[in-house]
Amino acid sequence: MTNPLSQRMAVLERHWQAFRRRPQLRVCRWVFAPDEQWLLSLFLQEQAGINAVSNDIFVVLRTPLQSWQRYVDQALGELTDGVQHDLVLLDQHGLSVDLVDAPKQTGQDVVSRFVQYLHQLNRTVRTHTDGALVLCLLPESADDKATLEPVLTALLQRDLPADLRLLVTDTVGAEQLATLCGRFRADCYSGTIDMQLPKIIRQLAALGSPTAPDVKFRQWQAELTAALAQRNLRDVQYFANNCLLICGQQNWPVLAGSVHLSVAYAYVDHRRFEEALTRYGQVIEQMERLCETGDASAGQLSIMAWLGGGGVYETLRQRPRAIDYYQRAGDRAEALQDWLLAIESYRRLSVVHEQSGSTKASEAVYQHLFELAENLPPEQHGAARLTEIGKRYWNQQTTSAGRHKADERLSQLLGTRWRRSNTTL
Repeated sequence: MTNPLSQRMAVLERHWQAFRRRPQLRVCRWVFAPDEQWLLSLFLQEQAGINAVSNDIFVVLRTPLQSWQRYVDQALGELTDGVQHDLVLLDQHGLSVDLVDAPKQTGQDVVSRFVQYLHQLNRTVRTHTDGALVLCLLPESADDKATLEPVLTALLQRDLPADLRLLVTDTVGAEQLATLCGRFRADCYSGTIDMQLPKIIRQLAALGSPTAPDVKFRQWQAELTAALAQRNLRDVQYFANNCLLICGQQNWPVLAGSVHLSVAYAYVDHRRFEEALTRYGQVIEQMERLCETGDASAGQLSIMAWLGGGGVYETLRQRPRAIDYYQRAGDRAEALQDWLLAIESYRRLSVVHEQSGSTKASEAVYQHLFELAENLPPEQHGAARLTEIGKRYWNQQTTSAGRHKADERLSQLLGTRWRRSNTTL
């Protein structure tokens, strides 16, 4: 049987090849169905390995999206910092590459400096490969109403390197870059990447006797999943109640806990934070009782509820409560030896400590996180986002000695090319 994930990667590969067959196009815009953009991370990871569909060099920038000029300035810093670090590592391993000079702070505006550096970087890349330099602008977060449209407009109006390509994403039903692609029709390629995951889920859910409780539950759960993706809160509540009714009849408390988590997520999505916290509290209270009897799956739901509640408190800037929730999630994950959830819990905890100005506490959490990461096999490093975590930790260091020590620790954990791996995730 064909691997469904491989089929989906093949869809993205065909879209990329269709874009690259038209050399006059500069921007590749992929419009994903809600909650399916995670497939792009898998695609980029594949392009860094032996199964890549081209020789193109994908460089990912995760700079948070703010005002467009500030974004360009910070994205330039992220790009130059990453390139310089990678080239130094290559030189240390006997691979001599002419270093690309970082743009100097002159009277030029930030867009001009950014474009100038792209020309310098592109020349370096062209001496070593016939592939294109692909700049993936994938902000890890965005301020309210901030979009990439003014950034891309500013770049497309400049003299970009002929071989440079830009990769961006959009979301079905919440498109932000459609107008840009209309204005720069000759430069843009747009492709809708709808993998029809809800349809597949419904098909799987229907397997079995239509009157069996487990089949009915799966069917209602499939509809609940679709309602979550469509951000339809009324349907979420309706299908969740149907799921919970079956869970009560069949005494399935852990499944009921997972349904409550889905409803809490929907409340957060609609900024109904108090209702979300109530649901998270429900899950914690019920699942902790089960966890104490040895039910590990209930304990994992407790972790998810603590992480969800911590996220709400973080949004509300109630950082002491967020710290408490993330710490509880980390403690429970460690007790269950669920290293992926433990790392995610401590990643969030370290960030909140940093935002609170507690650098020593943040440092201690990072060191504990890296110790736990030793338990993960290398193939799970991507799922744990260790290179992304490592980059944030490295950037947090304020001295050259601190950055050197951080680099040594991360090289020990992830290999000396850890920064290059980070650009593909």
